[in-house]
Amino acid sequence: MKEPIRIAVIGVGAFGALHARTLGALPEARLVALGNRTRSKAEQLARELGVPNVFSAVEELIERKVADALVIATNTDTHVPIAKAALDAGMHVLIEKPVGGNLADVRSLEEVCRKSNRVAMAGHICLFHSLVAPLIERVQQAGFRSAHFVRHRSAGIAKLFPEEHPIMLTMVHDLYVAAQLAGGAEPKSFDALDALNSKGKADHAWGTLCWDDGRVATFHSHWILPEGSPGDGFDWLEVFGQSYHTRVNTNPQNWTWTQDKVTWPIALEMSMVHGRPTGMLAEELRSFIAACQGAPVPSGCRLQNAVQVQSWMEQLLKSAQSKRASKL
Repeated sequence: MKEPIRIAVIGVGAFGALHARTLGALPEARLVALGNRTRSKAEQLARELGVPNVFSAVEELIERKVADALVIATNTDTHVPIAKAALDAGMHVLIEKPVGGNLADVRSLEEVCRKSNRVAMAGHICLFHSLVAPLIERVQQAGFRSAHFVRHRSAGIAKLFPEEHPIMLTMVHDLYVAAQLAGGAEPKSFDALDALNSKGKADHAWGTLCWDDGRVATFHSHWILPEGSPGDGFDWLEVFGQSYHTRVNTNPQNWTWTQDKVTWPIALEMSMVHGRPTGMLAEELRSFIAACQGAPVPSGCRLQNAVQVQSWMEQLLKSAQSKRASKL
């Protein structure tokens, strides 16, 4: 067996903490450090998980030389600067989606990665989902005429991420999947529409991609579910082919528990079995560890994939914003 790789996590909000807890239970990894802009938050999680090092900025982690790889789960606009610093210091990086705040930043990472000879992997758990991954493979073989993606969340998302747009924060998941369904082919057109809440922030978005050969993908992503809805909302994917139709309900999963009210114990296919993490996040992290040890970065998670999806998001945002401006 290869030695466990020493990994740090920077950004221990909701998803960064999930990364940390999963890594802490993976035998392939040694979780050696946790970082957060608010240091006390990292200290609290480090005590819980028995992690020996805590840091506030990536420079502090680099100076200590305790990690071989870094998972970046901070705010989007900090992803690229942190990744560049870590790559220059000889660390591999897994970068949560979106990889960057704009296309130029994401493209600039490719050269840094090449010069450093280190792995830079775009984190995208949906490509590791036990239902979505085989669906992608089968659709790539059978072809498709149209695909429809739905991703609904509660209004609380707008409070947690007031600076984010549904296209960048939630629709991005489905754009990565659509890129794989289409085999990486570039659409010929991008069309989008958004709607604003009472505070003037977009909380509802629709998008359409069309390819030269007639294929179409449509997207609906919003944050307006009423209170009492499952915390992680509802997600599904439908694909229509020449002689088939398929639908996958990815969230919540099929296990329900009804007591005071119905709950979905496994919402996003992340759980523990016999003390070991299972599901799409664990598989993503295992793939990242394998890539750090010489295996190829999985298709869909390479920087060129992140560049493509970043371009798609920006064209959809431009379309939505132009429609909004025309109504003023």
